[in-house]
Amino acid sequence: MIRALALLLLLGFLVGCAPADNNGPLRAVQAFVAAIEARNVGAIIAGLEPSDWRAEIGPELRAYLAYLDSITIAQPNYRVLSNDGTVAVVQLTGTVRYVLAASGNSGERPVDLRLEVVRVGDKWYLRQLLLPDL
Repeated sequence: MIRALALLLLLGFLVGCAPADNNGPLRAVQAFVAAIEARNVGAIIAGLEPSDWRAEIGPELRAYLAYLDSITIAQPNYRVLSNDGTVAVVQLTGTVRYVLAASGNSGERPVDLRLEVVRVGDKWYLRQLLLPDL
């Protein structure tokens, strides 16, 4: 009896210490980036943490994306910085390339972002963009 209880406690401890699965957070950020590159407002909103306000930002997103003819992230690199199984932080580095719709002007800038994602049920969603300390 004591051995069975000790075994159950050990198994519970090992399961609790098992490394968190990083595939979900990585896929959530990659899907979010793909939605931005496609300028797909519906997909962008679907990738955000479920909340009352996410439907309200649709018109604003459409307005901002109308300024861009295209946007891509060249050579993206995704890395999970932390993950407790419920909340994860994913770093995205690369080069953002864009073409403005009205003028046709283009440019590129290095990007180094940290995105917080949260697990709701069995799906991961973008919660916030973590800005660097100033």
